[in-house]
Amino acid sequence: MPTSSLMRHIMPILILACLFVQTVSFAAEKSILAVIVANEHPSKTISHPELKLIYWRKKTYWANGKRIHPVNFPADNSLRMQFSNSILGSLPGAQNDYWNGLYFHGTSPPHVVHSDEAMIRYIQETTGSIGYIDACKIDARVKPVFWIMSNGDMSSDLPNFSCDQ
Repeated sequence: MPTSSLMRHIMPILILACLFVQTVSFAAEKSILAVIVANEHPSKTISHPELKLIYWRKKTYWANGKRIHPVNFPADNSLRMQFSNSILGSLPGAQNDYWNGLYFHGTSPPHVVHSDEAMIRYIQETTGSIGYIDACKIDARVKPVFWIMSNGDMSSDLPNFSCDQ
């Protein structure tokens, strides 16, 4: 069998294997997520439908008139995968066409940071921002307004959880 023909047969199998490994590792690493805003933010809670609109960039202003600045982790981050799957109903890779289409109309996807500390600092320092972190990483610089449990349940009420290491 010629090399190119062999590659045509093997490539789909390799792609499926990679997707399977990514899905398995994503499923094994779920945490309780806290959706966070700055302490000065007037909202005490947020709803799932509102959060979805914010992250699809369909709601761009808070009730007080301030611009909303949603923040994400990189597409391959397990917290991002959990957040996207729970809130937006799809994994980040499946959202590329959506963002590519909006980009040409002047709408950019949410800003990306690379660590919990960077997320907290961005939220704390950027008026109107909203993001998410592992619930065990919350500190006094931000306040949680929504919770995403590891089993997919969502709530605006503080869940009962432990941060044992």
